[in-house]
Amino acid sequence: MAIHRFFLESGLPAGGAAHVALALSENDLHHLADVLRLGPGDRVTVVGPDGREAEATLTTVSANGAIADLGVPVGPRPGPRVALAAALSRRERWELALQKATELGVSEVLPFLASRCVVRLDAGRARTRTERWRRIAQEAAKQSQRPDVPGVVDPLSFPRLAAELERFDVALVAWEEAAPGSPGIGQALDAAAAGPEASVVVVVGPEGGLTKDEVARLVAAGGVVVTLGDSVLRTETASIAAVALAIYESGGLGGRGR
Repeated sequence: MAIHRFFLESGLPAGGAAHVALALSENDLHHLADVLRLGPGDRVTVVGPDGREAEATLTTVSANGAIADLGVPVGPRPGPRVALAAALSRRERWELALQKATELGVSEVLPFLASRCVVRLDAGRARTRTERWRRIAQEAAKQSQRPDVPGVVDPLSFPRLAAELERFDVALVAWEEAAPGSPGIGQALDAAAAGPEASVVVVVGPEGGLTKDEVARLVAAGGVVVTLGDSVLRTETASIAAVALAIYESGGLGGRGR
């Protein structure tokens, strides 16, 4: 059985240490103490904000906090840096894509609004949704035993999304109307000579798809249109497939790398 994993709100010491107060969130402390009913002598894995992790043996657990003896931190684990920019869609679909992309190892998630999005959020709802999405990402990271939690940014306007592409070494735009002969994800990464350290973002449109004007704007910002094959996929399926392919082609998921 996998050991339980908790993400701390502050860093780990450089070496092993005894009687360290674990910087757990209120929710995580409740989960550790009241749901899992862990106590002195139980072992967990704790992960700092920088991705380093350590084995921790609990010595004290109370409503006020948890104290543990820590082993020497290791990591962070190397891995591909693949981000997902996913247009907002119906809640259950978008959250499924977020959850599975996190399990697959995505490094960052960028929600965005496109002209054909069926979902519109005011500032209050956007803030509430983003908080929920970050909790979903954290739970998926724990479940999959990954060493970090992907960042989930506040929903972006389309112009802001186009500007964000400049942060990445390679930007791939998955589009169901890609012209015949358009590259797949592996071919596009080969053409960009993307090495293992390259940062990659995959853009997936909403349920109605990206418009031609939107795709043109992303291409003008440095994006490359790629195809996911002949089938027309639901937006959540396209997000999961595109992330998996990009991570595999970048050396994750037992992939070939480059």
